Amino acid sequence: MRQLDSVRLRALLSLGIVGGFGAVGTLAAWTDSATATAQFSAGTLDLTLNGEADDAVDLTSLTMTNMYPGSAKAAVLTVANTGSLPYAYNFATTATGNAALATALTISVAPGGLAADGINCAGTALPLGSASLAGSSLATARTLAPAAAEQLCIRVSLPAAADNSLQGTSTTATLTFTAIQAG
Repeated sequence: MRQLDSVRLRALLSLGIVGGFGAVGTLAAWTDSATATAQFSAGTLDLTLNGEADDAVDLTSLTMTNMYPGSAKAAVLTVANTGSLPYAYNFATTATGNAALATALTISVAPGGLAADGINCAGTALPLGSASLAGSSLATARTLAPAAAEQLCIRVSLPAAADNSLQGTSTTATLTFTAIQAG
């Protein structure tokens, strides 16, 4: 019987070892976790002229007919940033029609409104790459923050020394404004 008791004791001890390992395996360790999320959305650039939603404005207030040497006209154009990002803008002029007239016509641009005479600009003219209406641009781009606007007074003139051959000619100028993200 001793042998049987010894076998039972060993079996019981073995079960205790197996049960002990099982008990160790079921012990719980506390844990914790956390998550972080982020959302991303791209900003917008939106340059508008004179508050127009489309990208083309007819600047009829600058149109001149029956020009003569020494004549000039000025008009105000509002450049606005209706996007969500700051930008730097510039413009370039091109002309179609009579190239000699387009080259002879001079352009100046000043921030601000018209002078009291309605022909000149009230502000100081900005430096341009060229004074010719045929191909001009700002020498340095202007910056606008979101929701900001700036009035530009644009003055075009036919110099007093304009050549007699320009009589009866015509040209159409296009001012193309371009914005580039600046920040």
